[in-house]
Amino acid sequence: MNFNFYTQTNNKKIVKWLYILIIFITTVIINIYCKKIAYLYYILINFCLLFLFVFIILSTNIGKKILHFIISSKNETKKIIWPSQKETIYTTGIITTIIIIVSLIIWGLDNIIFRVISFIINLR
Repeated sequence: MNFNFYTQTNNKKIVKWLYILIIFITTVIINIYCKKIAYLYYILINFCLLFLFVFIILSTNIGKKILHFIISSKNETKKIIWPSQKETIYTTGIITTIIIIVSLIIWGLDNIIFRVISFIINLR
């Protein structure tokens, strides 16, 4: 009896994923070949297919996990403490200053090494 129940639920999963595949392929075909229909109908057809696609995916276990992940991510981003504009400008200024200083140091060392190597080469 359990085996029969397992195969029925497995068959339902397969049918759902086949529906998802059919809807996806239909959407691609419509987007490729049916651009000559009225724009409003084009948008309505795509919206309906997208709605069916999302509805069927959310009825699967994988879809529920994806939805849970999206909701959890949204809740986590609400917990972030974003810096103020003043802090952002101050940090950007510090980083820009450090980059300029390090660039000048590397440029200076490059010039010194270049001069030393050209001096050594001219000694021959």
